[in-house]
Amino acid sequence: MFRLALTALTLLIGGLTSSARLAAADPLDCVPASAQVVVVADHPRKLAEAITGLDAFKDAQKLAPVRQIYDSAQARRALQLLAFAEKDLGAKWPELLDQLAGNGVALAFHYDGDDLQPLVFVAEGKDEKQSAKALELIVGVIDEELARQGSKTSVKRTKIVGVEAFSVGDDVHFARIAATLLVSNKAANLEAAIKTATDKKRQSHPARAATLGLLPKNPSAWLWLDLASIKKSKASKDFFDSTRQDFLQTLVLGATIDTIQRSNFLALGLYQEKTGFRLALRMPAGRTGMWSELAMHVPPKTAPGTLPLLEPPGTIYSHSLHLDVGYMWKNRDKLLSDEMRGNIEMGEKQISKILPSNVKLGDLLEMWGPYHRVVVVNHDQRPYKTEPSRKLPAFGYVGSARDKKFGPSLDPVLRAAGLIGTLQYGLKLTELEHEGVPLVVYRFPENKTLADDPDGLRFNFEPCFAVVGEELVLASTVELGKKLITELKKPRTSQPTTVLLKGKFNAANAGQTLGDFADALTTDSVLTRGIGLADARKETAGLVAFVKTLGTVAVELDITESEYRVDVVWNIK
Repeated sequence: MFRLALTALTLLIGGLTSSARLAAADPLDCVPASAQVVVVADHPRKLAEAITGLDAFKDAQKLAPVRQIYDSAQARRALQLLAFAEKDLGAKWPELLDQLAGNGVALAFHYDGDDLQPLVFVAEGKDEKQSAKALELIVGVIDEELARQGSKTSVKRTKIVGVEAFSVGDDVHFARIAATLLVSNKAANLEAAIKTATDKKRQSHPARAATLGLLPKNPSAWLWLDLASIKKSKASKDFFDSTRQDFLQTLVLGATIDTIQRSNFLALGLYQEKTGFRLALRMPAGRTGMWSELAMHVPPKTAPGTLPLLEPPGTIYSHSLHLDVGYMWKNRDKLLSDEMRGNIEMGEKQISKILPSNVKLGDLLEMWGPYHRVVVVNHDQRPYKTEPSRKLPAFGYVGSARDKKFGPSLDPVLRAAGLIGTLQYGLKLTELEHEGVPLVVYRFPENKTLADDPDGLRFNFEPCFAVVGEELVLASTVELGKKLITELKKPRTSQPTTVLLKGKFNAANAGQTLGDFADALTTDSVLTRGIGLADARKETAGLVAFVKTLGTVAVELDITESEYRVDVVWNIK
């Protein structure tokens, strides 16, 4: 029943958005201090119109899975309710959104043990009369629906601190204070919200000042998460204590976990930009006070955070990361437990025994540089005449060197690994030259069957490596190896930045890869939905075309002296 009431209310109140606030009541005035998670939009209409006005939104409605949702009984019922509300209240949904929630909406949660539970939903309207009329409409719709279902439950009216309130069973409770509409799934929560709203001595909820003081200006919608209260739980304390003992967590997420531990809250903001949308995450803790051993994630102030992205033609995804493997190895006494360090050092000795006589794994790790770049790229031409049953894109890695001996020292190691592959799989070694750079290549024979690879997945791979200056290049195909050499030989047009991680996803190129799976997608549609082959192919083609229109998504992570920052930018155009 809570879903029923919330659906009806949502039809009248709508989505999320914002710009500069008007001189009006704040929806957070009704949010109890116990709220630990708050989602707010200060003006719901603009973002709702921005989203529904997107070509991508309109095109998505033409896709078969989305059409199925629209054709469902629940969706048709919801659209009928919306049309009824527009007629009864005398306005279309954008105007209704302004009237009923134009001064902001807020959705608050709190933790009950380890579970996140809803606390209250607040819609701060501009038109008190329209809010009153809308509430009576909601009550009428719910009563009619309950009667249609033959339920013995009905909407009950009561008073809470002098405010008329409504309930449907134990799980739906709502009320109106002037132009403010309140909804909760528990009577106690609604009572707390009403008392908060009517208490003249109440203190402002800290979410707005904290969040908007940290985020960039004018978010369309924003979220505040109270880390301070969450970290008081035993589970949180145990997690942070165990992190420093867990090498893999430290390696992958050490800087992020350390920042969370030192931050009182997390802020997340959604922004509409000229070419798309931005999602900004911030925490009020940075390099100052960071666990010193996490220097493997955060370079000195004088050193770049990452190198520019590599984007050869056909790039689906490009990634650039700072991770100082050499620092990690040198400081293993501090970063690893005694047991883990002992195991790794024993493994290092064993591996070093099978390496060429003049190479030790520990030395290679110390010579390895802190800058790593990865790319996933479409093929211009498949590497073999024999096509695999599942076509995969090419991928490559470019790593920097701290010592000029890194490349020459690693060369015999890679050749030794290739020799093992030659003996086991019949790989054929060849050496090419591209733009003056030697490229060592291993190819699978096409006239030899492998029992371990009946589907021919190996024909996606033509592994190769090269050393360009002081950077190591590894690629899954010769074509990509050559492209990466060309990229590295170009004069650098963009400079390194302080950003510690960056990535970029290209939907147009991803759509091309998705097209390689068209047969599998078509077969799945035929088998799971029982449609004809021609219709399934048409739907698959539509999905591929849709993905190609979605632009690019870029992500950046930076840790300044006082802030942790993540920005995700969807560039639609």
